[in-house]
Amino acid sequence: MPNKKPKNDATKNLRINMIIDLINKKTPYNGITVQELAEKLEVSERQIYRDLSTIKNDLRTPLVEKKCLIEGILKTHYYLEVGYLPSISPERAVAIFLGLLQQQGSALTGQLNEIKDNLVSTLFKYHYNPKELAVEKLQNRIHFVVERLAEPERIGDLFTKLMQGIQNNYRLKICYFTARNLQETERVVEPYGLICKRQNWYLVANCLKRQDIRVFRVDQIKETSLYTSEKFDYPADFKLSDYMADSWGVMRAGETCLVKLKFSSKVAFRVKNMIYHGSQKTEQELADGSIIVAYKVCGIKEMKTWIIQWGNAVEVLEPEWLRKEMCQMAAEIISVYE
Repeated sequence: MPNKKPKNDATKNLRINMIIDLINKKTPYNGITVQELAEKLEVSERQIYRDLSTIKNDLRTPLVEKKCLIEGILKTHYYLEVGYLPSISPERAVAIFLGLLQQQGSALTGQLNEIKDNLVSTLFKYHYNPKELAVEKLQNRIHFVVERLAEPERIGDLFTKLMQGIQNNYRLKICYFTARNLQETERVVEPYGLICKRQNWYLVANCLKRQDIRVFRVDQIKETSLYTSEKFDYPADFKLSDYMADSWGVMRAGETCLVKLKFSSKVAFRVKNMIYHGSQKTEQELADGSIIVAYKVCGIKEMKTWIIQWGNAVEVLEPEWLRKEMCQMAAEIISVYE
């Protein structure tokens, strides 16, 4: 049966964008045929073949051709070689782009730079009008105040090995720098998972040397080796979110206890607008605008450094031993300047 004459042939660029979008959406479902593309876009199959040639040769978008027997007829399906990208609006594409920018200088820098380039070339160049997104102009008007790793590339390579260990349950040999005693130690660990806190990554692992679960800051791991021949059984009853639930930060040191803090009126609105821990509960709002907030946490050492950042805008009410430790901490700070 001859092809129908096209009813409404769109401009070439728009049509090619629509073809890429259709192939993209059909990639998880074994692709799409030339006949289906011609029917959806109301153009001839010959035109679709010309457009597919443009996509492959001029736009350098790798397409895979796969022959499938459907209802006794051999048909060629086209799908993206680079994998499936879900349909994303320009606004969401920009949000993803900015999210990647936020990780600059982190352990993910190397991989994210490549992904960012792929997003720009695939989503922005082929799916949408670049002027509509104005990515470069937008990037120049966004500034992130973040801590950066001194050696993001080295940490990125190490991070890749950690992920392989986690995904495949491989044991790892790590050389770890301990800040407490300024020493490097070698350990064999079974990696359970990763924690991210303010763009810093931490490895949660069963340490065979200590016979216990330990948390290792990734940028303090000097070297690591994968033991691909030594796999471990990930404990079925272990869940990282449950394990870390009571911890204020990334360390689970000490018993879980109730901490009550009084925040002054000048910062009360900030505290009420943010959830600093899952157990956070505003217990009382006082007449002067100050508030009393309770937390049920462990890892108080990390919490103390957070409390000191509020200066005189916060007071520890409970427990008494924490009040004394904060006083001692304040006295030690004063002694530095005396």
